[in-house]
Formats: sequence, structure tokens, C-alpha cells
Amino acid sequence: MSKVKFIFALLFLFILFVVPLSHVLAESISGDNIVIESGETLDSTSFLSGENVRVDGDINGTTFVTAGYIEINGTIDGDLFVMGQSTVINGQVNGSVFIAGQDVTLNCVVENSIYLAGATVRVNSQTEGSSFLAGQNIFIDKEAVIKKDVFVGGASVYQNGVINGDLTSSSDSLTIGGEIDGNLTYSSQKQADLTENSQVRGETTWRKIERQPTEDTSTALFTMAVLYKVLFSIGTALVIWLLVHLLRPTFWVKLATKLLQSPLKTLGFGAIAIIVIPLLAILLMLTVIGIPLSFIVLMLYGITLYVSKIIVSVSIGVWIQERLQWPSTRLFWLFLLALTIVSALGVIPIVGMITGVVTLLFGMGAVTLSISSERI
Repeated sequence: MSKVKFIFALLFLFILFVVPLSHVLAESISGDNIVIESGETLDSTSFLSGENVRVDGDINGTTFVTAGYIEINGTIDGDLFVMGQSTVINGQVNGSVFIAGQDVTLNCVVENSIYLAGATVRVNSQTEGSSFLAGQNIFIDKEAVIKKDVFVGGASVYQNGVINGDLTSSSDSLTIGGEIDGNLTYSSQKQADLTENSQVRGETTWRKIERQPTEDTSTALFTMAVLYKVLFSIGTALVIWLLVHLLRPTFWVKLATKLLQSPLKTLGFGAIAIIVIPLLAILLMLTVIGIPLSFIVLMLYGITLYVSKIIVSVSIGVWIQERLQWPSTRLFWLFLLALTIVSALGVIPIVGMITGVVTLLFGMGAVTLSISSERI
């Protein structure tokens, strides 16, 4: 959890120095033990962080939660983003659910789609949308009713609920004890175990996965660790993007526009800024009087380095949108696609290093040009 808190601390500083406080329209609550009592209502976008978070009341807005243990029993009128060690959602979500953690249990009614990643993932929900599940052990329990398609990736998968659409699975083992109204497409080392109560009304397609002789537990654990790293990177970037977007809707697009107007100029300014700013901070420290300012400069420098990936991903999304002449409503999905690709490239040896350097140069350059020419 220390890494999560560090990221949120950087985010707070980013907002403090870059985003005008008059734009802050969200509810932010932090502490060791956070409780939203039954009968209590938060009427805005909410950010909850602590060691333990329990929501028995209602929240009318998009909700972000990060904690060690999380329990939500009330109604969330908007999308729900959660990152924690142990998460249990029992209430109702009038939007989509995005959760990353070690143990994830979803017992609520979800209006849109479900996105879950964890070591153990258990779904006992009713949802009008699709479900995307990743983890070591994945359980779709008997009470679960998923109106659209389900996409699963894990070691052991158990489907005992009702899926009105298709089930696409990639796992070591798959057990079917429930209903699938659509097609069953799966990849595994052995054929799925279908119990006598199971029903697959569509076509069944199986692709056998051959275990490599050198594959062992350490390889599987390494693969899972890389997956978690990518998901964590995407999740934290999304939280930061959404928070700043809610406070200042044009912030990211303005930076992206600055980058796209002069890519080479942006790259050059980024290279200069990455070298000059730390040297400037050191010189300020030598003056004694400039020590506080040097710390502020270094903090903003670190924050800009961290959000460079977001700036580049938004820029890619804007570039594709303009080339294809798509409406602005599709920009978020283009940004998410670009963010996923950039995050995935970041874990590949050598390629990840090159991607990281280029991303930092472009991100730093975009911010430097924006500050030098006009207020963001």
C-alpha cells in the first residue's frame, strides 16, 4: 500500500501546484479508517483512501477507493474504481466497476460492465454488461447473471452462474457447472470439466495448450507479476487522468495538442528540460534562500516525469481521432488503447527502456512548452 500512497501524494502535489483550487468539485476523504454511515450521502465525485474503507451510505458520482480492506454496501451512482488488498462489494453500482487487488468479491448489482483483476476473483453479481476477469483463481458463482459476454484469463476458472452471451476463456483448467447461452471458446491444457447441470447452448471450441518442458511455477509467477505490474500501471494512470479531467476537462488535450503541433520541438525541449531542471534545482539549493523553491521544482519535475505516459497516450488518442475524423466521445477509448499499449511495451526488455525514454522526453517537452508559452 505504500506505493499507492506515494502515487496519491504525488497526485495531490500535482493538483496543488497546477490545478486551480476553484476547480475542485470533488469530495476527498482520507484517514486510517474511513466509514460512510448508512443514511449518509456524498453528492459529488468522491476519492476515499485509508487503511480500511467501508461505505454503507450512498455516493452520487464516480467513486475512487484505495485501501487495504474495502467494503461497499451502499449505492454508487456512477462508475466505481477500486484498488486494495481485499475488496468486497455488496451494494449497487449504477455504472461500471473497475477493481484491482489480491482478493476481490463482487456481490452487487452492476448496471454496466465489470473489470476485475486479482489473485482470487469471485463474481456473484447481476450485470447488464460484459465482464472481463483476470486472476489466479476465478469463480463465477451460482447467483451470478451476466447479460452479455464474459472474457476470462487465469489459472483455474469455475463458471457456475448464468451467462447470456459468450464465454471466452484462457486458463490451465476450466470447470462449467452453470449456463452459457452463447458460444464457449476456451484454451486450456485439458478439456473443460462440464458437470451434469451445465448447459452450453452455442458452439464449443477448444484449443489445447501444450505445456512447455521448461515451464515451472517460477515462470508462471513471473508472468503473473508482470501482468499485475501492467494492470497497476494502467489503473493508477487512469485514476490520475480521470481526476484531473474532472477538475479541468481540457488539461490533457491542451498538452497533447502542444505535443502534436511540433513533435520534434517538443522532443528537443524535453531533452533540455530533463537535464537543465535538476541542475537548476541544485543551484537553488546552493543559495540557501532558494532551498524551498528547489524542493518545489524537484517535486513538480518528478510529477511531470510520472504523468508523461498519460500525456503521450492522450496525444496518440488525439492523433488517431483527428486522422479518422472520429467524434470526441471516442477519445477516451483511444486514450485507453494507447495507454494499454504503452504500459505493455514498458515491461519488455530494451523496448521498455526505449519507450520509457521517448515517453519522458515527449511528456516533459509538452509541459515545458505549455508553461513557457501560456498557462495550461
